[in-house]
Amino acid sequence: MINAVQIWNPDDWEVFALSLLQCRHGALKVHKIPAAHKGDFGIDYYCTDQAVAYQCYAVQEPIDIATRADRQKRKITTDLAKIVSKAAEVSQLFLGYPIKHWILLTPLHDSKDVNLHCSKKTQEFRKQKLAHLDANFEIAIHDQNSFPSSAVAAGMSALAMVMLNVPRPTDEEMNQWQAASPDLLANATHKLMKRTGSDRVKGAVAEAVRSFLEGNAILDALRSGSPDMYEKVMAAVASRSRRLSFAGPQGGPGPSAILNTEIDSLITAIKAAAPNISDDNANQIAFGTVSDWIMRCPLDFPSDAA
Repeated sequence: MINAVQIWNPDDWEVFALSLLQCRHGALKVHKIPAAHKGDFGIDYYCTDQAVAYQCYAVQEPIDIATRADRQKRKITTDLAKIVSKAAEVSQLFLGYPIKHWILLTPLHDSKDVNLHCSKKTQEFRKQKLAHLDANFEIAIHDQNSFPSSAVAAGMSALAMVMLNVPRPTDEEMNQWQAASPDLLANATHKLMKRTGSDRVKGAVAEAVRSFLEGNAILDALRSGSPDMYEKVMAAVASRSRRLSFAGPQGGPGPSAILNTEIDSLITAIKAAAPNISDDNANQIAFGTVSDWIMRCPLDFPSDAA
C-alpha cells in the first residue's frame, strides 16, 4: 500500500502543532516562546498547568525512516541541552514548578530507535537531579497520531496550503495490483489502444495504473488527515463524473484532446473546491481519477478516433 506524506515547512508545522496542543490542553493554557528574540530555550510551546514543554520539529520530506530517526534524535539531544544551559529562565517560565515532561512534537514518528534515545536521555537527566526538572522528568516524542482525529482535522483545515508527497509505486506494488485487477487492465488496454496503438499501449496502461495508485494514496491521506477537504474534493470529482456519464466527454475529436480536456476540467474543479490543496496534488488526483474512469468507465473514446 502506498502512503502519502504531508510536506511541512517549519512555520506551518508550528502553527499546526499549536492547534493540536490547544485541543489537548485548552486554548488559554498553551504558551508560545518566540524564537526570534534570544533563542527559544529548547522549547516552542509550554503548559504550566501540566508542567510540560514541547519542541516542534519537522524534517524535510521525503526521507527514509533511518534518516528521519537520526535527525529527530539529534534534535532531541541539541534542544535538551538548552533547557540545562538556560535553567534559570526555564524555571521562571514554569513559575518555579519543576517540569515533568519534555516532548518533541513531530509530524511522523516511525522508529523505535527514537523511543530508545528518549529513554536514554530521560535516565541521564534524572541522574543530574536538576532543580527545575521533576524527579520523574520524562522525555518523549509525539506525532499527529498522538492526537484525536478531530484535532488533526481542525488543524489541517486551517492551513494555507496542504502538500502531500506520494512515493512512486514500486514494481512489486504495480504487479500486485495488476494481478488482482485483470478486468480493469483489459478495459484500460482496450480504450488506450485507441490513443496509442498496439506498440505503445502497454506503457500507457502502466502509466494509468501508476497514476491511479498515486491518486488513491493522496485521497486516503486526505480522508484521514483532512476529511473536510476530502469531502470537497470528492464532491467535485462526483460532479464531473455525473456530467461525463450524462453528456459524454468534452474536447475531441481525438482521444488525446479528450483526455487533456477532461484532466484540465477536473483539475480546475478540484482547485475550486479545495483552494488550499497544492497544484501538484490536484494534478495527481485528477490523473488518478481519469485513469479510474478509463479502467471502470464512464470515459471512453470513439473507435475511429486517432
